[in-house]
Amino acid sequence: MSANPHDVIAAQEQVDAARNRLFGTLAQVQDRLKPSHLAQDAIESAAHGVGSIARKGAEAVRSRPLATAGFAGMIGLIMARGWIGDIVRGRHETPDANRSSKEKARRPAKKGSAK
Repeated sequence: MSANPHDVIAAQEQVDAARNRLFGTLAQVQDRLKPSHLAQDAIESAAHGVGSIARKGAEAVRSRPLATAGFAGMIGLIMARGWIGDIVRGRHETPDANRSSKEKARRPAKKGSAK
């Protein structure tokens, strides 16, 4: 049983074509695995994720404006709670408030007061 020379040549051409495709694919994989390309892919992915989150947030604000305003107001009140508490308790800063208690104790008594 002898092999047809045309079949051997055709098979060799197929092998060469497959080898060339494999080496081409390997070159593409090596190029994609370069650190600069990996970093660029990570940046693009992060930018896409941030954009998606921003769009979803904007849609949520548009769909529930009163709830969003209430939430923002609550955050503002929480952040200003110390200042608001001072106002409610009447702790306003005055020149006397800056003096220490020892200085207040050393103040001379007013004339006409009982000793």
